This record gives sequence, C-alpha cells and structure tokens, in this order.
Amino acid sequence: MPKNLIETIQSERADAMNRAPLPLGLKLLSAIFSINIVITLIILIFSSRDLIDYDAANLFDWLNLVFEAVMLWMIWFRLKVTRPFALTYTVFNVVVGTLVHLGMHTMDVGLQLASVIPDVVIFLYFLLSKKAREVLSEDLALDTAELQDESGMAPRWSWPFVRNLIMYFCVFSFLGHWMEMSFCLAIKAGLVGGEYDPSNTMLWRDWFYPFPMHGMAVVLIGVLLYPVWRTFVRRTNIIVGSLLSFVINGLTCGLIEFICGQMWNADLQNWDYTNMPFNIMGQVCLQNVIGFAFAASIIAWMVYPWLERTLARLPEAAVTIASVAVLMVFLVAQTLYLVEPPIDYRTELEYALAEDDKNPSYLTDEERASYEEELAYLDYLDAYKAENQARLQRERAEQAAEAGKD
Repeated sequence: MPKNLIETIQSERADAMNRAPLPLGLKLLSAIFSINIVITLIILIFSSRDLIDYDAANLFDWLNLVFEAVMLWMIWFRLKVTRPFALTYTVFNVVVGTLVHLGMHTMDVGLQLASVIPDVVIFLYFLLSKKAREVLSEDLALDTAELQDESGMAPRWSWPFVRNLIMYFCVFSFLGHWMEMSFCLAIKAGLVGGEYDPSNTMLWRDWFYPFPMHGMAVVLIGVLLYPVWRTFVRRTNIIVGSLLSFVINGLTCGLIEFICGQMWNADLQNWDYTNMPFNIMGQVCLQNVIGFAFAASIIAWMVYPWLERTLARLPEAAVTIASVAVLMVFLVAQTLYLVEPPIDYRTELEYALAEDDKNPSYLTDEERASYEEELAYLDYLDAYKAENQARLQRERAEQAAEAGKD
C-alpha cells in the first residue's frame, strides 16, 4: 500500500537516523548554504521593490539560491549525484558570474577574483574529498511514485500528492498574476465590464510577482473540487455531473472572493464591483463568478488530472528536486513585497512629467501624452473610490441608526 504523508515522514526520520554522519566539510557547507538562503530572504523582505532591479546580477544571485537549496536536499539524502552537480554548479558560477559583470560593465578584476574563491574551494572539496565521496553514495532513484490503480494518480495525502500541491500553489500563483493582467486588459479594451487600476505596480510592472490567492484556488481544486466532480460524474453521468461541478466551482470561488473581500477589501479600495449587475456588497459579481466557474472547471476537469498523471509518470526524485527549485523561486519573488510597498504610480508619473518639463527631451511626445492620459484616469479612479467610500460610510451610519431604533 502507498504511504500517506505521516507514514512518509516517520519513515524518513527512521532512514535519517541510519544514514552515515556527514563529514565536517559537508556540515559546514550545509550550514553556509542554509544561512545564506535565510539571510537573503530576510534582506529581500525588508527591501523596497523599487530599489531592486530585475537585472542580470540580481537574477544570477537568486539563481544561486535555487542551486543551494537543491544541493542541500541532495546532501541531506546523501545522493551520489551531489558531487557532479556541485562541480558543475561552481564552474557555472565562475564562468557565468564573470560574463554577467562583463556584460553589465561592472567588472572589477580584484573583486571578481575574491568572489570566486568560495566556488574554487567548493570545487576542490568535492573533487578531492574522500569522505564526501564515501558519504554521498546513494543512487538517484528513477522509480515513479506508487499510483492509484484506477486513476493513474498519486494517492491522496501521500507525499507525492502534497508535494505536487506545493508546486501547483507556487506555479499557479505566477499564472494567476498573468490571468489578472489579461482580465484587466480585457476591461481596458471594453470586452468585459468593470474598472481596472493602472496604478497597481505589482500587477503591471512586476510580471513575476506571485498572487498567492490564485495558487490557493488551485490547491482547493486538487483537494476538493476535483474529487467533487469525479463523485458527481460517477453518481450521475458526464453531462449532469459536469454541470453540477460547474455551478459548485463558480459558487466556491465566488465565496472565496467574497470572504477575502470582507477581510482585506472592506473599503473597496482594492476592487469594487458596485456598478456591476448582480453584485453583493461590491465584493463579488455575477460576471466574475461565471468567469471563475469556467477557469476552475477547466483546471479541475482537464489541467489538474493531466498534471497529476504526467508527474506520476516521471521519476519521483526528479520531481521532488524540481519542487525544491520551484519553491525557492517562489520564495524569492514573494519576499520582495512582504514589507516595503512600491512607490505610488502617481508619484512615478508626476516625477517623469516634471523631469520632462525641465528637460523636454526626457519623454517623447507619445510618452508624455500617454502619461497625462494615465494621470487623468487616476484622477477619475480616485474620485470614484472616494465616492464609494462616502457611500459606504453613509450606509454604515444608516445601518447603525436602524440598529439603534430596534
């Protein structure tokens, strides 16, 4: 029988106790990698996104965090592949790091030579250390996960099932961002109703900023909505079951948006559907519920089962290594926005126009016209939000007055 998550954890603890102890060199390397990952994420948490560019140097540094996380996992499981991976990683670091600085014209020979010393030390250690070679002796298993016979998918609440959910959460948090962008562009083009906010730099400027709410929605699909669809289909037929599933999917996603709205959008500053037909308190509207139903149904009926069956056919160890890398990428992207908010978009536009007033060649005529149009739309949006805020206050005052009479 396949192991569930608790049994897997217990088995891993027992295996860990039986593994050969790590030599001092691998212990030090693991500690350095762990500390570097934690410190870098903390620095990103308390750094303003506006002061950090997605340039080649930063992307290269963040890629190093992914390498370090993967190597930590390999060392923990004493994998033989750790040595060639480490040797390749250090050579890659030296060559690509040098090329990055040359390409950015920030090359300082002395600093570059100093920066490659850790890579040279790691390279020589894995190349020459007999103890590391003896301890890192486990083959990378190419076995696939134990499957459920009827579906070809990993058993629910087994380690592969939970690991896949973690990957889906991370990946669909990014995809959810792009879905939101597409929806706002459709609003801007007049294809669907609603208002969009051009001042949201997290949406428009940072294409790799994850939207965790969308990732959680896909986790919910895997845990709840997919099995509900399968149950409906088994007890009725494919057409009736899918129609029932479509309705449940839309209502579930609409309920999530309403609850999140009540928690984080009570003043309707993040989104506002007051002017949309069939809305509830401006937090959710029929148009979005139908859109959610289509998106959730496509994922629940086709995308999620296809992903599960595809991953189940791949070597389990390889998928786990990929999940470690995906999680590290997500953590880097997510930490950029946890504390410091970005500079207000209005401030950016006003600064650019002011600079153009001083130096007429700062902006082209087309850019200036576009910036002025964006500012005018922001004025409209601010007035719209202020009007709704005043309406909300009046409604709450009337509700309080009615409650006082009772």
